[in-house]
Amino acid sequence: MAKVLDWIKAHYDRAVLIAAATVLFISAIAIWWNVIQFGNRLVSPQQPRAKTASQPAVAVELDHAADQLENSAQWKGSTRSGLFVPERHFIGPDGLPATLQSTQVHPPVPNEWFEKYGLHIEDPDVLDEDPDKDGFTNLEEWQGGTDPSNPSSHPDYLTKLHLVSATEEPFRYVFSSRSGNRFGINTIDESEPTQFLKVGDVIRGTEFKIVKFTEKQARNRYGINADVSELLLEHQQSHIQVTLVKREVATSPQSVATFVYTWGGRREFEVRKDQEFSLKPNEQIKYKVVEVQPDKAVIVNTQQPDAPIEIGFAAP
Repeated sequence: MAKVLDWIKAHYDRAVLIAAATVLFISAIAIWWNVIQFGNRLVSPQQPRAKTASQPAVAVELDHAADQLENSAQWKGSTRSGLFVPERHFIGPDGLPATLQSTQVHPPVPNEWFEKYGLHIEDPDVLDEDPDKDGFTNLEEWQGGTDPSNPSSHPDYLTKLHLVSATEEPFRYVFSSRSGNRFGINTIDESEPTQFLKVGDVIRGTEFKIVKFTEKQARNRYGINADVSELLLEHQQSHIQVTLVKREVATSPQSVATFVYTWGGRREFEVRKDQEFSLKPNEQIKYKVVEVQPDKAVIVNTQQPDAPIEIGFAAP
């Protein structure tokens, strides 16, 4: 120890330099260590955020606001009222302002009917539209009491059948009398002598043969039983049949009804009395013209001959 002190005294300047260098070295080590510890404290709190990868709260709010701007909310409702007004307003088919409460938009159809089936009442052509593609317009569905949104619910196809023209011709001969198995046949103007014929005979001047006699009685308007027996005639070439009721003028098979059928397009065709025809899409059903008058034609479904159906002209 004494030697050390002697050396220090002998070399004082060098000893001070060594001491100062030692202090500086120790201080440098301390500073380096503190820097490392401080860096660790800064890095450690950020590690959990890196694991969750969640956005800062401010960024989330900004993204949410941007989404709302790009996809703005739409006001929807099934009632007549709007969002900021007590009644929905729009321009009607006549070009004037209208509301569902104050205006019948498409008379005679009530506004409630359009709302019930979700139809576009603001559309000026809505009555002519066919949303369920069944061949019937909204107006025809309303008239028939059917559902315009259901293709299996629609009016009868016969509602698409109308009369275009009718040519009524009386049959020239009348069944006037009967004696046993012979029948008196006269012209309706009595311009020719009476023909006395039996079943199987052909009426002179025609190609109609008597094929059947049916004896019938019916009460007349006075409550008295009247003879309404029938003779069934058949044309030998065309096989068209005519029924002659005793003392009544029959309609000639030459009478023609011209029809127009508008389902699936427009088709106009002629049908003679006692002739059969069919209609799409149910072509298996056969109809027969049983009577032609100037203002209508009477047809029957051949499977339901006792249920006559009157076909008139289309409404203007």
